[in-house]
Amino acid sequence: MSTLKDKVALVTGASRGIAAAIAKRLAADGADVVITYAKDAKAAEAIVKVIESRGRKAPAIRADAADFQGSPVGRGTNSKGAWEDRCAG
Repeated sequence: MSTLKDKVALVTGASRGIAAAIAKRLAADGADVVITYAKDAKAAEAIVKVIESRGRKAPAIRADAADFQGSPVGRGTNSKGAWEDRCAG
């Protein structure tokens, strides 16, 4: 049973470690998962591929949660547009 069907989760720092495991579990439970990463785009893309292989949507956004002022999200850019571009169709 997909307990998180039609839900979207945001997991910060999900390119590695515990956050990556959480992102994969949320996808396994039926959620689409937006992940953020600070530096390692290749690691983030690897997590995206795992999540997408489970039939879920998984955009990765470069955003350092520890540096709110330096983050594109912190400056108020349209991260929703990035989600819509990646998941359109």
